[in-house]
Amino acid sequence: MKDDFNYQSVPLNYLHCFNGKCPRRNECLRHLVALHAPESVVAVKALNPAAYPKDTASCPYFRSNRKLRLAWGIDAMFDKIPYTLALDLKSRIRRIYSKSTYYRILYQERPLPPGEQEEIARIFAHNGVGIAPEFDRYTEGYDWDEHLLPG
Repeated sequence: MKDDFNYQSVPLNYLHCFNGKCPRRNECLRHLVALHAPESVVAVKALNPAAYPKDTASCPYFRSNRKLRLAWGIDAMFDKIPYTLALDLKSRIRRIYSKSTYYRILYQERPLPPGEQEEIARIFAHNGVGIAPEFDRYTEGYDWDEHLLPG
């Protein structure tokens, strides 16, 4: 069990897994969340034990508990680039996101996961920028994304 886990960071209604017999439990974020649920939290959203998949190797509910390197802020990345090129790159990056999401990223209210960092790096490389983008700051965090849930 990880000592530095902060249950307060778990998104509301995040799916918990209490399957203590699963061979992948030690590497699953859903199980880690379940282990850290404090007694002050009376009810949680959890997998039905009757629905535990028989093939745990391909469990559709599995989420890795490995921390990701999250990037915050995109303001400083343009400091070492000529002004006109920086304006063009900002415009291209702005087109990836909705207006509100772009500003949340700009003002460090939303992190960029590794895939989005790579997408911005591709924009830099595709436009002839010889340096990789450097974000304002970096932290480590879990991937709470639920987009892969079945059904």
